[in-house]
Amino acid sequence: MDRLILWDVDGTLLSTDGIAAAAMRTAMRMVVGPAAPMERTSYAGKTDWLIIRESFPHLGEQGVADRLHEFAAAYATGLEEQRTALRQRSQVFPGVALLLEALRATARQAPLTGNIAAAARIKLECTGLLHLLDLEAGAYGDDHYDRTALVPIAAQRAAQRYGRTFSGRQIVIVGDTPNDIACGKANGAHTVAVATGPYSREELAAHAPDVLLADLSDTEAALAAILG
Repeated sequence: MDRLILWDVDGTLLSTDGIAAAAMRTAMRMVVGPAAPMERTSYAGKTDWLIIRESFPHLGEQGVADRLHEFAAAYATGLEEQRTALRQRSQVFPGVALLLEALRATARQAPLTGNIAAAARIKLECTGLLHLLDLEAGAYGDDHYDRTALVPIAAQRAAQRYGRTFSGRQIVIVGDTPNDIACGKANGAHTVAVATGPYSREELAAHAPDVLLADLSDTEAALAAILG
């Protein structure tokens, strides 16, 4: 198992039909206050930490860092309260479960996601994907605000967990946004983009991933893209 495949979650593996985004906004309001000005910002491809910074620039970098654990607790609680809705309304994208299962024999697999770790776990539990990924080898949106910094964090955790190192093209980043592609390229990883999120194939192609797929429904094509 000489590959470490790092999976984005939202838009790549699954969708929560807006439930998680609503819970996140509620958590931010709980922590920062209902009257605080909130800037509109795109969530796609960003860490939760960065989203909070962009949503409340008046707090400053340190102000957000100081409140991060409080936010993470509020967000996780909100998602726990929405478990039934998450199970009923979340969607696992076509081919995802079959592909993850097919890769288990040949590669290590973990999340690399902008979600805080607790949110990633809840989403994967509610969609039945948790057993297919090693969360202890992943990296999350409460590890660092910069997605690029998450790749070496995941690589270090994987090395400690499996007793071997992963670097360069041994690491595969699979995601649905330009930020996923950028974080992989910045770390010399193999980048696989899938157009199952908010960005079109043309928009993703402009960022020159190593491989671009419409989705993950064709298992053989996806395996070739990831392991080729």
